[in-house]
Amino acid sequence: MDRRHFLRNGGRLLMLGGMAAGTAWLVAGGQVGKPGSCAVSSRCNGCSKLSGCSDDQAVQFRRNPEKGQAG
Repeated sequence: MDRRHFLRNGGRLLMLGGMAAGTAWLVAGGQVGKPGSCAVSSRCNGCSKLSGCSDDQAVQFRRNPEKGQAG
């Protein structure tokens, strides 16, 4: 193996590792999921992300918190 092949293979492995790490970060962080599903909690009551959440269920819950869990 010469230097060119070594550097090319090393670059490919770094890119593959970066893609794998990025995918794992997105999945672990809850950024990937079915649309309209909450990645933090299935219940809006007591959720730490409620104030900034744009999910339809969270918006309904903020409008009418007395009703309990929206939906």
